[in-house]
Amino acid sequence: METDPEYVSVSITPDELQQIEHVLRTSGARLKELYKKVSESAFKDLGAVFETLHWDILKETGYMSWFGLAFTLAGYLSSYCQGEEVARSAAAAAAAGDKWLSLKAQTDFIADQLDELKLCLQVDNDIFKLAAGTLLYCCTVIRHAKSKNRGCLCFGPRSAGSPVKEQIESSIGELKSLQDNLTFATLAAVGNRVSQPISPPGTTVRKSGLELYTITVGLEQHVSTIVEFVNKNGVCLVGIHGQAGLGKTTLLNEIVAKVEKIEKRLFAYIEVSEDLRKLQSSLLEQLGGGKKEITSVAQGRSALLYQLQKLKQNNKVARIAIDNLYDVRLVGELFPHSLGKVLPANSCVIITCPSLAILSRVDQLCRPAMPNYHYLPYKLPCLAPQQAKALFISHAASEPVNTLYSINGMFSKYGDLANHFLPLCEGLPMAIKVVGSYFSNPANRNEENWTAIGKRMKQVAEEMDTSEDQMFAKLLVIYEKLGPAQKEAFLNIAAFLRGWDWRTVERIVGKPQLDTLVDQALVSANLKDADSTSGIAQYTQYSERPWKSEMVMMHELLYAIACRRAQGNRVCSEDQTHLPERLKMDGPGMELSNIQGLSLISCKEALQGMMLEKMQGARVLILHDTGVKGYCNKPLSQLQFFYWGRSKVAPDVRIPFQMERLRKLEMVILRAAEIDLTIKFPPQLKDLTLIGCNNMDELHDCILQLIGLLELHLNGCNRLHDLTHEFGKLKQLRCFRLENCLSIRQLHKSIGQLPSLREMDLSGCTNITALPAEIGNIVTLQKLNLTLCKCLLHLPAEIGSLQNLTHLYLGQSGIRMLPEEIGKLCALEELSLSGCERLEKLPKQIGMLSGLLRLNLSSCTDLKELPPEIGNLGSLQKLSLNSCTSLSRLPNEIFELLELQSLDLDYMKLLAHLPAEIGNFHKLHRLSLNCCTRLNRLPPEIGSLPVLQVLNLVGCTGLKQELPAEIQKLAKDNNVYVHREDDSITVEGPKNSSFKLYSMTY
Repeated sequence: METDPEYVSVSITPDELQQIEHVLRTSGARLKELYKKVSESAFKDLGAVFETLHWDILKETGYMSWFGLAFTLAGYLSSYCQGEEVARSAAAAAAAGDKWLSLKAQTDFIADQLDELKLCLQVDNDIFKLAAGTLLYCCTVIRHAKSKNRGCLCFGPRSAGSPVKEQIESSIGELKSLQDNLTFATLAAVGNRVSQPISPPGTTVRKSGLELYTITVGLEQHVSTIVEFVNKNGVCLVGIHGQAGLGKTTLLNEIVAKVEKIEKRLFAYIEVSEDLRKLQSSLLEQLGGGKKEITSVAQGRSALLYQLQKLKQNNKVARIAIDNLYDVRLVGELFPHSLGKVLPANSCVIITCPSLAILSRVDQLCRPAMPNYHYLPYKLPCLAPQQAKALFISHAASEPVNTLYSINGMFSKYGDLANHFLPLCEGLPMAIKVVGSYFSNPANRNEENWTAIGKRMKQVAEEMDTSEDQMFAKLLVIYEKLGPAQKEAFLNIAAFLRGWDWRTVERIVGKPQLDTLVDQALVSANLKDADSTSGIAQYTQYSERPWKSEMVMMHELLYAIACRRAQGNRVCSEDQTHLPERLKMDGPGMELSNIQGLSLISCKEALQGMMLEKMQGARVLILHDTGVKGYCNKPLSQLQFFYWGRSKVAPDVRIPFQMERLRKLEMVILRAAEIDLTIKFPPQLKDLTLIGCNNMDELHDCILQLIGLLELHLNGCNRLHDLTHEFGKLKQLRCFRLENCLSIRQLHKSIGQLPSLREMDLSGCTNITALPAEIGNIVTLQKLNLTLCKCLLHLPAEIGSLQNLTHLYLGQSGIRMLPEEIGKLCALEELSLSGCERLEKLPKQIGMLSGLLRLNLSSCTDLKELPPEIGNLGSLQKLSLNSCTSLSRLPNEIFELLELQSLDLDYMKLLAHLPAEIGNFHKLHRLSLNCCTRLNRLPPEIGSLPVLQVLNLVGCTGLKQELPAEIQKLAKDNNVYVHREDDSITVEGPKNSSFKLYSMTY
């Protein structure tokens, strides 16, 4: 019988069939017993039971991975369905049908048991229930296939025209998709803890590099004191309070990280913003209550109350961390009013707030937890003089704190400067960083300059009454030293762009300006879950890592300074019924012409066109879900950035002015289901983004005429199918994003006529089938993203002409093989083939990529071997082979990669041992072997790795004996984290932030 290698193997031995039947039979009995314990008794340690279930069944399958079992079942189904077509006797068909009826009955029983069980476990936030979840997928694959293939002869008569092969392909495809999304979840389940990954070499870090070293200066004792307090028996409330700039958020993050590391239990962590409903929803989900839409704060309080009650009834512990609870009125709106009555025993709540009054209000809510209630109001003091001096010099000298003492003359060189300004900074870490960073520029360190600045700071402080105003005034002196462009960027970020995606902000304010603000510690980047964004910020994300977004952040102290400096001339309003009062003022000193920026988000009252006409000084205009009444006939002569957006299809998509008359407009973002195709853009436009535009079949002339365009971003324009032959006119284009445009099947060959293109992103264009050969003409291209181009099977040979290409992303594409010309990409630094399930081998020419730093082959499930030439990648620093389930061994040449720093081998189920040559990796920081179930021993040479930081062994059930003495000594002497069954693990995160644990339909 012919089989298609794209699908799962259809062959199955009698032993494998017996193994499957045994798993189904024994699991049913165990689940029945477990269900009885859960439903009929106050069973406390559900996590331990699930852990036992997970490993017992894993052993029963001969250490076959969960999805290996699922694919085997699906393969058997495939074999039967296709075999039925060629069955020669009714007796053979009847016998096979009887066998499948028996298997189906066993599967139905187990699926029903698991369904009942998961209902009982909705309150259980221990992720061990994923062990049962993965089993559910395995055991219901038959039922799943039945629902997709109702006419299959496995379960009854079938019509002659039933497309069996297509139905099986759909079933297997969905199962593999589940595997992708559960790789993360299953790893997390095994370890019950998710920690941050080591940043891969070459990753751009937006924060000052010093931030990694200065972040805990002076906090060690505070962390120890509070961690000791929260370990008391009973409910603990800790309130870290004090003035802005002391480092309360930094302290909270350090405490949370330490407690999580010790207890292996995650905190429910939120940062307070204006959207309380979203905060309540996030808190509820993190406490195990599931993802729910909260329509009112009252509903949110009720949902939190109910979830905390369930946790308490099930003897679960709640760990809650809340940052920046800035207003006492928020306490009653955010929390259930009977909080103390429902907090489970041994729970803790840690908050940061500016004043003791806010903390006292939270204390009142928690006091009903008495007598087992402990309250610690913790006022964070200023830095001690020696700590402040080290922090100041660190930023002034651009050197990490921990290296200052090893550099001769560092303290004497900067001592006078530090001694002059430290009294003015008053021990506030934020002020110390900002002032110190200003002097990191050698041009600012001449004595005449810093003496004048110090004198000015003293003068302005004497004019103020309160200590807070004095600090504002002193930091304002540093702000005034910025150039005009940097000042405007700082104020625009504070007013409109906080929490926006970093790269979008970089395009709006300019990369040089943003870099300067980072260097001077005035803004920073924060990598956050994409779901945590709110307002318009969520519509401006890049999606290279959809579950996380690098956001532009600004400290509250600096934000307050910016607000004062803006003097009401940057107007921002969100979710309001009426227009801001500032727009209704047009008198002396408050003229509308003084407004330099306006942002109206979801404002119910329409903006008047006559108001817009008067805003001749506006450089930024953001209108989202806000109507405009009338028309602006007078061009906004200073406007540089314009955003126009609609969340839903709206009848009126008319832009309220003629954009072609705006002579300074350089960047436009339009987000709407339909746009006016008669629109005309100004000829000098440099940056254009269209999001969700579904009334454009081909690239319109109004865009093709923008011959000076530098960046073009088309996202989710699902009717767009042709870029047209005139696309090559955009000779200045540097960045082109064509993301999630589902009707695109081919790129026009005119793409090869773009001599300035540096970045091209086609991710999510799932129907694109080929790249034109002319792509080889774009010799300036540095980054090419083809992630999720599922119909793209091959790359053209001409791709080898891209001599400047540094990043090539092919993850989850349909690529079956790489062209030999891949070896000509001499500048390539990163190659990602993650999730390319059809990829069977790599060409030997891959060894010619001498500059490659990162190679990601994770979840290449059909990859059976690596070429020996991989040993020629002399610069390689990170290699990911996790979930390469068909790869049974590593070539000897791989141990010649002497620059390797991270090696991920998770879920390589066929890997039985590692050779002694692994000791060659003298620069290896991280070795991950999670769920390598056939691995039966570890070479002692691992203990000789001098810089190893993390060794992951979670789920290595074949390692029965103790670890070699050399590895135990390494863990003890060098503080290496060795993660096993009960310890934390390091994982990268799910491929899809919205993945469901129980999403299979049947």
